[in-house]
Amino acid sequence: MQRVKNTIAILTVLLGTLTAQGQNTPLSIGMSMGGSNYLGEIGGKFDPRASLLDADIITTSPAFGGFLRYAANDYVRVSGEINYVHIRQADKNAEDPARQARNLNFRNRMVEFGFRTDFTLVNFGQSSYPRNFSRPGKMSLKLFAFTGVYGVLHNPQAQITDDPNNEWEDRWYDLRPLRTEGQVEEYAALIAAIPMGFGLEFGLGKGWIFGVEGSWRATFTDYLDDLSGMYANPDFLSPLAEAISTQSNASVLEAINDPAAGSLGNHNYSEGGTFRGNPETNDSYGTIQFTMTRVIDTRTSFERALDHIARKR
Repeated sequence: MQRVKNTIAILTVLLGTLTAQGQNTPLSIGMSMGGSNYLGEIGGKFDPRASLLDADIITTSPAFGGFLRYAANDYVRVSGEINYVHIRQADKNAEDPARQARNLNFRNRMVEFGFRTDFTLVNFGQSSYPRNFSRPGKMSLKLFAFTGVYGVLHNPQAQITDDPNNEWEDRWYDLRPLRTEGQVEEYAALIAAIPMGFGLEFGLGKGWIFGVEGSWRATFTDYLDDLSGMYANPDFLSPLAEAISTQSNASVLEAINDPAAGSLGNHNYSEGGTFRGNPETNDSYGTIQFTMTRVIDTRTSFERALDHIARKR
């Protein structure tokens, strides 16, 4: 939490110290803040969870970041970004009794870094003045679409939620080193993601721009939630890995009290193989964020003087 506060403070100071007056300059810097959600094997209503309709609002978690943007012209803009995104879910939130009986959970606190390109779709107001459309005293509105590529550092964690004998500490455990599905090697901590989305920006004048963006990230991994394939043979797992990867038991099934939940055999290792995930679909996640942008004044003194004269006319 302290790291989050420090990052927000640094971004705020940077925005306040850049003294652009919103002229025709290509560079801007800003910060974003909002919420995130995920689609994967854990929780939800559908199988596979491939529809945005299956995003669970009660597990919305924080997301924030910063960016530096270059406006090549009125219609194309390139951004370098770094973001913190937190996703989480638990089978207890699922509508499917079988998922509730599986009783798994996770959280993943991720750091994104990369580039994206914005493409202007509609520009209301002063469309050609300037590229960052924040002319002093003039309000503007821009609708745009974007895509890009991110590198994502991720580290899924989980809790052991049903521990009647108090065998394990009440804490979050890193899942990747445990190889909970019997993997020979750990899955990658650095993955790629493709952001896709739309944004709406309001030019407030005097170099300030307020916006709202909705973005979904397609990834190339099925392990954001540590869940993809089959239950592993417990003979090849550590005691902790076994306890955290197989959390269904008689008391959980009794509490659900629904035949659709299945039996313990449906949620444990078997010689014939028992799926605990769906390897046919990768995990994905998205954000809805508000942005505040400050245009950086890159003009020379001579260019400032010319702009001042032009505004007096």
